[in-house]
Amino acid sequence: MTKRVTTATLFLILALSTRQATAAVVDLEVAMETVLPITRIKAWASFLQKAGFTNVQLRSAKLTDMPKVKALGRKESPTYVVTGILAGDTLHLPGGKFKYGQIDEAKLWIKRLQGDGATELTTQKGAYGLSRDQIVEVYDQLTLKVKTATAGRTTKEVIRSISRIWNLQVSVDPAARTQLFSEVPFNDELQGVTSGTAMAIVLKSTGLIMLPDKPIGSGVRIRITKPVKDLEFWPVGWEPSQNPGKTAPDLFNELSVEIKNTEISKTVKAIGQRLQTPIFFDYASIAKRGINLDKKVNVPAGKIFYKKILDIALSQAGLHCKVMVDEANQPLLWIAP
Repeated sequence: MTKRVTTATLFLILALSTRQATAAVVDLEVAMETVLPITRIKAWASFLQKAGFTNVQLRSAKLTDMPKVKALGRKESPTYVVTGILAGDTLHLPGGKFKYGQIDEAKLWIKRLQGDGATELTTQKGAYGLSRDQIVEVYDQLTLKVKTATAGRTTKEVIRSISRIWNLQVSVDPAARTQLFSEVPFNDELQGVTSGTAMAIVLKSTGLIMLPDKPIGSGVRIRITKPVKDLEFWPVGWEPSQNPGKTAPDLFNELSVEIKNTEISKTVKAIGQRLQTPIFFDYASIAKRGINLDKKVNVPAGKIFYKKILDIALSQAGLHCKVMVDEANQPLLWIAP
């Protein structure tokens, strides 16, 4: 008896797994603005069936026709009935269009419908190809602050600890894994900085970037990858809405100073200890330019504010500093070539 129950249970599990893995059926009715010759109708029908549409029908368009999707059946295994408008050689569907022969575009549209549902097809997308609600979700997560110390830990430990702050999946492209799992010590202290800016800073030091995206059929995630031309990525801080003096007023406190033959690294460290605004280096770009942070600099004697001291010292090595803010509008100073 036990064996029968076990077998029946396994059969049920397998049946459910098969049912869940089956993609939703996508029926298609094509309304032709101009009726095509029969040979052309057959060609379109064959093309659409190869792309993955089922029960393909082509007919003359009515005045009331418009691209739409109707979902039938159960939510977990729906059948989608799609109406498309064929205008010239282009088939217009909700949230997409393609020409005859563009089978990859047709397959992608079907995949999006099957994976994300009809509503997602027409939802307006903004930055990173995400909807407004998805961007808000990401921003809320990346605004969470780093609570543990980071200075002196290995780069991979810092990256791992920051990623655990988020209630988001983190995906790493295979080509980025070697750089990501770096044993090199990370020297900056990110504690108190928002996790989005913090992660962007530590990834930048390894030559990597991150961006939010949404794979078809899945939720929003954070993707870590190598930089590619024109690929929009999450920045190291944001432009402040106010001028630098209001954003980071401590940078504009004056003091009497004279710096003689002192390394840039020591100069910045000494000033940083007097400020509330944290200072970070773009180590990857600095190394790429061959800039030595042990280069000795001079600042003439006088009464001057901190930001000006840094400007004078950094310029002697081809560097500059910029006031930025993190996701919680906290100021930071970013030093780069």
